[in-house]
Amino acid sequence: MTVLMLGNHLEPGLHRAEYLRNQGYAVIFPESRQEAVRAVNAGGYDVVVLSYTLSAETVIELRDLIEQSCPNCPVITLTEKRWSDQRIDSDKIVLIGEGPEALLKAIKNFEANGGKRRRRVK
Repeated sequence: MTVLMLGNHLEPGLHRAEYLRNQGYAVIFPESRQEAVRAVNAGGYDVVVLSYTLSAETVIELRDLIEQSCPNCPVITLTEKRWSDQRIDSDKIVLIGEGPEALLKAIKNFEANGGKRRRRVK
């Protein structure tokens, strides 16, 4: 399973990416907004992780691109607190304070369900 992680290259994101790689996942972690857009449009991923380190506007823009590129891919939002912006359609919210194990658990839950979104695609 390939995980597309979208966020700034700050320690929590890098740590989680490495943790997932050590668990056997392929992780794509673009280094810039432009690379993130290219990665989303290129496809080839099974699940997307959106990080709290991105602005809400960037997350919304990338979320719209994900809907076009891979509408059935599950989207997990990593956040410091429950994300209140209803414009961001996430299938699962994982709190950063729960550690990388919580992200792994969310990904495994999607794998167990056939790797598809829990919500119906509009």
